Amino acid sequence: MLHSKAVDHNYHIFIKLPEQAKSQPQTKWPVVYLLDGGHMFPMLSPYADYLVWAKDLPPVILVGISYGTNDWRQGNMRSTDFTLPAEDREHYGGAAMFHQFLSTELMPLIEEKYPADPQHRVLFGHSLGGQFALYCAMFQPQTFAGIIASNPAIHRNLELFLVDPEPTENKPKLFIMQADNDDEVYQKPRQQWLLHWQNKPRNWQQHVITAQDHNHMSSVPTAFRQGMMWLFSKPTTEQNQP
Repeated sequence: MLHSKAVDHNYHIFIKLPEQAKSQPQTKWPVVYLLDGGHMFPMLSPYADYLVWAKDLPPVILVGISYGTNDWRQGNMRSTDFTLPAEDREHYGGAAMFHQFLSTELMPLIEEKYPADPQHRVLFGHSLGGQFALYCAMFQPQTFAGIIASNPAIHRNLELFLVDPEPTENKPKLFIMQADNDDEVYQKPRQQWLLHWQNKPRNWQQHVITAQDHNHMSSVPTAFRQGMMWLFSKPTTEQNQP
């Protein structure tokens, strides 16, 4: 349990070190921060073991960020923490404060207590978590080296993601997974975002893949695997096709 002074909220933090950390105590490992950790951590933790065994990805530290509940009335603040403001949702708009929690409280703690490499931080976010992933790529590019946005949901505040961010020397790698059977309410604004940035200068390196025969929820493991493989691959030609 970790209480955030920035957000004034309690978070449940799950941490898994790679098996190799036992025999290589001096090694610093990449860290993957999983939003919606109550679901993502138990789902992706054993899956990551399989992927490491298959050499699809390197050993990593997994950090799940959870609320201890799926119910907003009992403290699940994902709709606030992961979002920029929206006219029809009073509780939206906490992304900046949540980012402050990550960057000034959680990450320093992880990097102090565990063999975490601050140069290889990765963020994984799905749906509204994918909105926060886009927010970090656009407006907080210094925080993560790699970002995976799985079916990002920006349908209530698209216009805020069409503004030009401040120029920066930081250029994180952004992987976007979109399911071909995702709901239209999510697909249309995401396509508008992709088309808007297709030929404009960006602060991020971008790679977009469509998951075949998947819906909004089913594509999560595919997004994790494909995203991690691209983030840790050697530099290739950038893909930016909506």
